[in-house]
Amino acid sequence: MKKLPAVLTALVVTAALAGCSTGGEAPQAEAPASSAASEGAAPAEANDTDLHFLAMMTPHHEQAVEMSEIILAVDGVSDATRDLAQRILDGQAEEIGIMRGWADAWGQDDLMQMHSVHVANGMLTGDQMGSLERLADASAGDATAVAEAEKTFLELMHSHHEGAIAMTQGEIADGGYTDLQDLAQQMVDVQTAEMAEIDGLLGR
Repeated sequence: MKKLPAVLTALVVTAALAGCSTGGEAPQAEAPASSAASEGAAPAEANDTDLHFLAMMTPHHEQAVEMSEIILAVDGVSDATRDLAQRILDGQAEEIGIMRGWADAWGQDDLMQMHSVHVANGMLTGDQMGSLERLADASAGDATAVAEAEKTFLELMHSHHEGAIAMTQGEIADGGYTDLQDLAQQMVDVQTAEMAEIDGLLGR
């Protein structure tokens, strides 16, 4: 997997240090107050579904942040798409901090590393990411190319969100750690709204 972009690394560190709260509603990225967690193990209520979800959703979010950074670097992108991309970047970077906070507290580094190279549901292939990057790079001073890059970003992000929402269903239904289930539901709510927003931007 690619090294995290500098802005994502900074956001994750900041989010982890700040407790990763948004208006007091998001679950806190704090080590659970159980003796098991203090010893570097998952709390008793966390099950395999929770651990797998952390390991797979984290790289999924990282790719969404990277996609957003690509389109935000393109001059001439519409204000509406730029605003959406910035919200995706900020929101998912914060959630990465929360998930990594739990994984670190629970001693799940090996599991996270093992799944970091896997292609989770809805993630872009290398060819798709390369295509988005090439469109963005070729868009300088070309309104038609900018429009194509923007359209491609929106279409790919819609599919990416669909994959994320599908991934959350197992966690919501079968996870054991309530805070992570709540975070998964938050992901569904936010990304469902963003998909509707994308449909509007694409004129669907």
